[in-house]
Amino acid sequence: MKYFKYWVKEPFHITIDGKSERIDILSGSNVSSQDASDQAQACSRQIEDRIQHGGRKDDDYETPIKEYVDDIIDDANVITICRYGAKILNTNQYTVLDLDDYPIDFMDIFKSVRKLPKKERIVHKFLQRIKKYPEIGSDFRIYETAKGIRVIGKTYIDPSMRSFQSFMRKFAVDWIYIAMCKKQNCYRARLTPKPYRMRFKTIKVKSPLDCEQQPYLDWQKDYHNESGKFSVVKLVQSVGNDFSYEPVIKLHDEMCGAVCGRRLA
Repeated sequence: MKYFKYWVKEPFHITIDGKSERIDILSGSNVSSQDASDQAQACSRQIEDRIQHGGRKDDDYETPIKEYVDDIIDDANVITICRYGAKILNTNQYTVLDLDDYPIDFMDIFKSVRKLPKKERIVHKFLQRIKKYPEIGSDFRIYETAKGIRVIGKTYIDPSMRSFQSFMRKFAVDWIYIAMCKKQNCYRARLTPKPYRMRFKTIKVKSPLDCEQQPYLDWQKDYHNESGKFSVVKLVQSVGNDFSYEPVIKLHDEMCGAVCGRRLA
């Protein structure tokens, strides 16, 4: 998992087909803003070199999380601000699955599971699957979300492993979420409500730098006050050994309002 505390966005002029063209580069660093600026300059030279010599960018690298870092809990857990202003836990300590659907087996049509409400079906099918794929572990916290189910597993499944995509699809994890986890080499869990679900004014965070500007700071104060009326998840059950006492899980549950009984957003 790569993240940066310092960000810059700077213009550069590079030569394309004999003509000078302007490009804007967003670059990050954990050293200083000046180091981020130096990295941006180096990136501009690399882009120009690839264009002139026909080089190709390597797609098999770990993409940095291009979001403002709100809090660094520890080396494995970082809270960032996403494009619509909500806080996101990025973790490579736990496995986090957002399940909006469930894997369908042929025999399901003959079983009572099809009569259950959809979220209960998702939980039921997940509990069936973990027996078939024990490598995912045996200790879980299962939560209801506005659209489906969130599962946090104590056993960490490395997104960089070769079979990651196919393994996640066995649990019907969304393709887009799988791709993001693999690219950033971490899992993500939203900690604060989506603004539109609260019927609250939205904001577009186009780059980490926006979170240091007054429009965002003003919006964030109102958003924080309003979000206290909602929960992101509701705890459904704990499976296996309880790990709710672990600091990151306690923070997750507190920020999400997991046991408050408020409306999900």
